[in-house]
Amino acid sequence: MLHEKIFTIIKAVRVRYAILIVLLLVAVYWFEIHPWMTNWGSTTAEQQMALPGDELIPDGIGYSTKAITINAAPGVVWQWLVQIGQDRAGYYTYTWLENLVGADIHNANEIHPEWQTLAVGDMWRVVPPDYLGDVGKDAGFRVLISEPGHTLVLEMMGAFVLIPVDENTTRLLVRGEAAPANVMMRSVVEPVVFTMVRPMLLGLKARAEGLPDAPIILTAIAYLGWAAAGITVAYLFLSQRRRRYWLALPVIAALPALLMAGDVQAALAAFLAAGIPVLGFLIFGRSFWGTFLIIASVVLLTLLLAPEATTAIGLAFAVLLLIGLATTVAGRSKTVDGAARQLATPTQ
Repeated sequence: MLHEKIFTIIKAVRVRYAILIVLLLVAVYWFEIHPWMTNWGSTTAEQQMALPGDELIPDGIGYSTKAITINAAPGVVWQWLVQIGQDRAGYYTYTWLENLVGADIHNANEIHPEWQTLAVGDMWRVVPPDYLGDVGKDAGFRVLISEPGHTLVLEMMGAFVLIPVDENTTRLLVRGEAAPANVMMRSVVEPVVFTMVRPMLLGLKARAEGLPDAPIILTAIAYLGWAAAGITVAYLFLSQRRRRYWLALPVIAALPALLMAGDVQAALAAFLAAGIPVLGFLIFGRSFWGTFLIIASVVLLTLLLAPEATTAIGLAFAVLLLIGLATTVAGRSKTVDGAARQLATPTQ
């Protein structure tokens, strides 16, 4: 049976083996992914180029430079860039990640005239002003320099500089402070920032060029994968009485996204993020630790490396569920064939 095969596989993933795999992935991150991530998309010349806002970076800290080519005029790119913010056009990135904590961010797919003004002192908000009381009042990236059509410098986020290549092509450079040389900042904070900035640039590019983020058929399959994963996890909780009470944990995890942001996809992501580990430990006990470490590492790498992590994770869900369904059907078919052969065999 399928569940017996899964149990055998998970039992075979010992914690010590999983730790070795995680350490290997950490080494790949430090020596391959981190250098690529720090100056993603930029050329050596662009990394050495003096840009507006450099004077605001303290001496001795260093900086990183990310860049992307957008097939649109600088004026068009600026219109999409200037309207970014929680209370405006969103961040063009993964709202299901941003709304896990109820940030109430929703991406716009059109240019809004009322959001085309951004002056020094204004802010790209990250949560509503009344978020958790007064916590959200000053939560965001304040504008330090604003030169329409050319430069936008924000506190903490750095400088966004538009460089025309020709009438219909723009290089968008993002110059920011390099992360301090300590393990916590470079292992946790820097990947989190990159997970936000890279999809934001790709999302801005897609909108400015009038192109979808992913092919419609892949997006549809991915959303079906997300939905099917949610239904499967809920069923596994409800299928046994002793697990039903634990269903409260993933449901509670989904409430901020649902109640504060009205984001069903974010609520589903929170439900799965909490529900899968809880189910794993309920079913497999301590044997699940090794598998959990590997799953967590793969998800984090997907967020870092995939051009469109939402689609990639949804497709992974769809593939895993199809494999499970095919295995179950094959197992039942063998059972039916065996029973038929027994009936067809004459008794002595």
